[in-house]
Amino acid sequence: MPQTEIERLERLHNLAVLDSDAEDFFDALVGAAAEVTGMPISLISLVDRDRQWFKANIGLPGVTETPREYAFCDHVVRSGATVQVADAKLDPRFADNPLVVGDPNIRAYTGVPLTLTDGTHLGSLCVIDQQPRALRPDQIRVLSHLAAAASMALEQRADLIHQREVARAEAVRARKLERELDEKQQFLQRTGRVAGVGGWELDLQTKHLQWSEETCRIHDLPAGFEPTLDEALSFFSPEAQAELAEAMDRAQRMDIPWDLTVPMTTATGRAIWMRAVGGVERENGVPVRLAGAVQDVTERKMATLAVEASERRYRKLFQYSLGLICTHDLQGDVLSVNPSAAASLGYEMGDLLGANLKDFMLPERRAQLDRYLQRIQAERIAMGILELVASDGTLRYWRYQNVLDEDADEPYVLGHAQDVTEQRRYENTLIEWSTRDPLTHAMNRRYLAQLEERTHGRGAWGCIVVDLDHFKSINDTYGHARGDEILVAVAQQLRDCSGPGDVVVRMGGDEFLMVIDKADDVSGVMERLRRALAVSSWSLSLGAAVAHAGEPVDQVIARADDQLYAHRAVARHATR
Repeated sequence: MPQTEIERLERLHNLAVLDSDAEDFFDALVGAAAEVTGMPISLISLVDRDRQWFKANIGLPGVTETPREYAFCDHVVRSGATVQVADAKLDPRFADNPLVVGDPNIRAYTGVPLTLTDGTHLGSLCVIDQQPRALRPDQIRVLSHLAAAASMALEQRADLIHQREVARAEAVRARKLERELDEKQQFLQRTGRVAGVGGWELDLQTKHLQWSEETCRIHDLPAGFEPTLDEALSFFSPEAQAELAEAMDRAQRMDIPWDLTVPMTTATGRAIWMRAVGGVERENGVPVRLAGAVQDVTERKMATLAVEASERRYRKLFQYSLGLICTHDLQGDVLSVNPSAAASLGYEMGDLLGANLKDFMLPERRAQLDRYLQRIQAERIAMGILELVASDGTLRYWRYQNVLDEDADEPYVLGHAQDVTEQRRYENTLIEWSTRDPLTHAMNRRYLAQLEERTHGRGAWGCIVVDLDHFKSINDTYGHARGDEILVAVAQQLRDCSGPGDVVVRMGGDEFLMVIDKADDVSGVMERLRRALAVSSWSLSLGAAVAHAGEPVDQVIARADDQLYAHRAVARHATR
């Protein structure tokens, strides 16, 4: 389809070249054009809406542009072909042109179109003389080659500007994410201490168990303590150990999470009640780790026992419990609420009394309250997660277990809940940490499982495997701290050379993988890497492969590895 003038001008402006500073490469092109033709004036002219602007200029000092209506080069753009004028005074198109009858007194003109790869004609590479003359065919052919080089350089210049902008944006984003992650880590530690909730994770393959600082504190142990699984279970009675072991086994076999409250004895001999929740995480359908949270719920447990014996003790529990307690009628109107529940939402208790629960829910969630009220009337008990909007607009999540009390004159619902907002955030953070390399901030090998899922039904993609050459000698000579600095720098270099949809993965040690979102971009990324390595203080071995339809991820990587080792063998043979 023929290109409109509006589309042509848009393409020209997108190059970000108009009114830019002079550049040696383009100056060299017009110098070569003048030299080969013997003409005193040579220009790279870009035809804008109302003017022609000169990116490079020999022979017209101080002139940067002229009106388009007088431009010889406009005829080149409109025709898309070479225009040669042997004597402008004899050509009816130009005989009265101010540039002919006045300064610079053009008589001879030859212009070759500057054409982009998509066919857009931007302007021309032209030569001008103040004496009538015509160029030989071989001179016009040279001009055509110079014009092609100028066109290619304009596109590459625009691509480089875009890449630099993307790289700057990625660097800003990376720094922001790093700050946010650090802030979230500190926030999780603070909230863990305040809420009394600790976290843990068990690698099912290595049996390595990790505890958070709060988990250590609950056990009366110093931060950083890492017990074995048997040591962790030894804090519980034999009956509780059997219950926990059965829950972990059931989670691995049936994907059933657990939520248990069991007695335990801390390292200093304190007898407490612990609430333990957890579940299994899988990769490719195989259980790889157990993760969960623990909380010292001794006070809550003892208060619950006390409430069965005494109304006074029930009121004390209602007032001081860390749990969230409220009662409401069968329309959802709040009848009573304890301070913890009010504090969880950031309201005074008086603000909640008499209000309807729907007033603290997002509009799209309010239908769930109607279904909950119907269920608890029919079944007399209900449990689940309730999403509420706090006074500051943030969402809070309550895990509730409510019962219908019909002994009173008017039936009401007794609700007991736990604010699990931070627990949910903590679990989401654990998932993020599990797929991110802490040193380089690249993805780790666990990302390959996600990649395997993403490859189904997607377009062609590719990958580049990367080995850092002589990394062992770097560590041996300069130390591991320097080695770590280079690994971080290499990861950043790979990100800088990647496209917006590409992902950098640290496979382990000095090995990286670049997942290229579009197969057609693999060669471009390889070229950018080679250019970057030309000025780097390290060297990388590279191998690339493009995925075939339905091909597993590990096979694509293996083919890229084969290419890497083949190239490395050739390079080593060449240096002998």
